[in-house]
Amino acid sequence: MRHPLRVIFLVFASLLPVAAQAISPEWTAEKCSRYARAWDMATQGPRVGLSDDFIADHDAFLASGCTIRGEVCPRSEQERALADMLSLMAVAEGATGSFLPFHCDEP
Repeated sequence: MRHPLRVIFLVFASLLPVAAQAISPEWTAEKCSRYARAWDMATQGPRVGLSDDFIADHDAFLASGCTIRGEVCPRSEQERALADMLSLMAVAEGATGSFLPFHCDEP
């Protein structure tokens, strides 16, 4: 049986005409705006399980206009769950995986 999140991801990925969208400053700004709204919705209320580093690194990503890639490392269970949810939301909105800020270097 397939993992439910993988199925959701594959459905969204197959339905989105991401490749047809030109990469432009306007589209980058729109993706960032959509992603920022998703972040705001997902982090309303207490931010239990989110470290100060995770939040600060993510705030820097948003402040950069979503241009800093791979600088946010989700370490806790809550951070990983949030990163997974935001990743799915971003892809559903037409962003590619390379747009996302999430990456952890191996220790």
